[in-house]
Amino acid sequence: MQPHLIVVFYLALAAPLCFVVVQAQKFLPEPPTFIKPCALKDSQSNDCLARNIENIFQHWRNGVPGLSDVGSLDPFRVSRLRIAQRVPPNVDVRVELRNMTTVGLSQAKILNSTTLYNTGHYNLGFHVHLTQIDLTSKYKLKGHILLLNLNSTGVLTSKLDNLEFYVALRMRPLQAEGITFMNVTAIKTDIARIDNIRINLTNLFNGNKELERSANEIFNENWRVLFEILRPVLTQTFDSVLEDRFTKVFRYLPAKYLFKDVE
Repeated sequence: MQPHLIVVFYLALAAPLCFVVVQAQKFLPEPPTFIKPCALKDSQSNDCLARNIENIFQHWRNGVPGLSDVGSLDPFRVSRLRIAQRVPPNVDVRVELRNMTTVGLSQAKILNSTTLYNTGHYNLGFHVHLTQIDLTSKYKLKGHILLLNLNSTGVLTSKLDNLEFYVALRMRPLQAEGITFMNVTAIKTDIARIDNIRINLTNLFNGNKELERSANEIFNENWRVLFEILRPVLTQTFDSVLEDRFTKVFRYLPAKYLFKDVE
């Protein structure tokens, strides 16, 4: 997706929105020093929004102060993730990942950002770059990948180089105790670039190191094929995780801390 198509991508999220009134909730009582309120309705504020998102990733890498249900961003942990994908003849697999840890998100760089506003409709979009992501997880795998029949449990490690993706957030104002928050109602992501994925799975063939080495070589030689097959389910998972995190953070930060033109 090229930068000039970002607006089209975000427009697909647009829908009639209205103010919603919710019950009392806790919120951050003072604005963070590293956040500068931006003009949400002014397209010239894109750099301001980009810096705010970068600062949130960096300053709150260990978690959001006072918000216990949002864990650390870097390392980012997911207790369990299930992936099932069948694309004959190359892949028919069920994978369960447990205690997955991802390192590198705090180094996110926002290459550009986009805002859309139209009669109460708020949409934010970001083009994000990550130099490297390191992932470690326990895994359980059953099925076949390429020519390999697999039924194993072990440890998965992976490195992703130069990951770029687009994130689009649809938001609507939300009122609580006279304070306006931004409620994230949808998130869409689109992975634009990955330069390389290196992967290693242990214990693939009950301890046969030679077969394990050969299998991992096949995975790494064909990583582009495997990624494209798994892209839809990985994107859907990414959407769900990001929507959970952004929803909780934006409902904790009064909108005026982020956007100076929202009362």
